[in-house]
Amino acid sequence: MLSEELKNYFVDDLVYDDTKIIFVLESPHTDEVQNGYPVAGKSGRDISKVLLGVSDSFGGLIYEQTIKNFGIVNISNYPLQKSAYRLPYAKVLELFDKIRQNPKFRKNDKDGINSVIKEMLDDFKSRLELHKDKKIVLCGNFAQSAFDEMFKDEDFKMVLRVPHPSFNNWKKDKYKEKIQELKRFIG
Repeated sequence: MLSEELKNYFVDDLVYDDTKIIFVLESPHTDEVQNGYPVAGKSGRDISKVLLGVSDSFGGLIYEQTIKNFGIVNISNYPLQKSAYRLPYAKVLELFDKIRQNPKFRKNDKDGINSVIKEMLDDFKSRLELHKDKKIVLCGNFAQSAFDEMFKDEDFKMVLRVPHPSFNNWKKDKYKEKIQELKRFIG
């Protein structure tokens, strides 16, 4: 599936021996590729502000092990948004964009998208199933849909579904109760 050129955009998960709670998100983007760890950009700063009251990115704090017990796993270790790449047109980038809109398998698979989804979800499953003893926080619809394709909630210690932290979602009144539940969940 992936060309050698795309390997420069790989961003690994952050999970340590002391990790107790794993945040599952979609995929890296430009800040994550540049920094070499997940949740390095605005969403990462928003998570830290809401949960910890600091302005450093959540991914950076975990990467530097400034905070303990937290981990991050992305569904895809490669950006799913074409705008994260500085590459000429590549077919797989078109498929990534489609998968980002809908991570579920297609009934009519004219362009071979199911094989890309299968490879992505199988890889995600192999990485996350190592952590069934941990609490899981599914951030956003994409993470929730992909998780549901591969697992059941009862496969893990505990699972919580929250909105994606982008667009200041975690500060919006309509998600206030869900974020309070998240704070109790990680507390």
